[in-house]
Amino acid sequence: MTLKEVSKHCGLSTATVSHVIHGTKPVKKETKERVLRSVEELGYIPHESARQLKAGSSRLIGVLTIGYNQFFTNILRGIQEQADALGWKIIVGSTDEDLQAQQSFLDSLMQKRVEGIIMAPTKGWTKEKLGRYMKHTAMVFIDRKISGLEDYVVATNNLQVSQTVVEHLIHQHAYREIGLIYADTKVSSMEERKQGYIKAMNHAGLSVKGYLMAQADGSIQSGQQAMKQLLEEHPKLEAVYIANNKLLLGAYRELKIRQMKIPDELAIIGFDVEPWMEFLHPAISIVEQPVEDMGKHAMQKLIDVKNNKVTLSEDLNNQFIIAETCGCRE
Repeated sequence: MTLKEVSKHCGLSTATVSHVIHGTKPVKKETKERVLRSVEELGYIPHESARQLKAGSSRLIGVLTIGYNQFFTNILRGIQEQADALGWKIIVGSTDEDLQAQQSFLDSLMQKRVEGIIMAPTKGWTKEKLGRYMKHTAMVFIDRKISGLEDYVVATNNLQVSQTVVEHLIHQHAYREIGLIYADTKVSSMEERKQGYIKAMNHAGLSVKGYLMAQADGSIQSGQQAMKQLLEEHPKLEAVYIANNKLLLGAYRELKIRQMKIPDELAIIGFDVEPWMEFLHPAISIVEQPVEDMGKHAMQKLIDVKNNKVTLSEDLNNQFIIAETCGCRE
């Protein structure tokens, strides 16, 4: 079905039909209704690619995430809201932590003539590797930083909030044997959380012991194994900072198996809010990221980059929500 056939069916010029379908020029109400009746009866679907070529603009933004978890779902909500407000459409994909899959998806987005890309880069990306894409379209990165491209990133103050969390455990509760469970993913956000832990321990004059820092691969199962490792290797453990939501869930599984009381036997502070956390008792002390704001900022920053307005990026502030699992009592 073509535009010409719709034109013939309703007895109007192709130019008038095009104006109605694409909204490029106001037409009389009667004319619009006449065109839309023909579109409905014929089952016409506009050829978007052809329209893009003619207009020289796709109004499409590609968004590439690492998994469809709550964190990225909320970021997508922010991107979508801002994109709608600005008159853009988004194409969404997810690749997990797979560099080759991300490269393939970026190639596909370029073939679709997207006018910008927002992505959470997995480990392995460099300024040079991304350069081949940035030559042709605007790009902005979320959550993870790439050396040399810091001004194209929307992220949060992972290091500072992690330092605050651990200092809370040290100064408010006098804990000294504090563990860390983190994902050994080699991405900037997780590395910053680790460095925040180390910085807080050093500032308090506490030695950073290797056996107090348990690496995991980011999965729920690895979080459970990391908690098991800490408890078995360090019986005097007093508190643990757990640096993402999946690791936190895995750690809770291990603590439930052992029937350990939180915070009486072990204090816990987690990172990233999930819906299931509202059912935890006692209430969990957690770091909450401004995820929807991250999405909105990323979309706006992408438009700025398209308009050659690259400005210094400033990390958004996370919120440390103090509840009961750290040892505080309401």
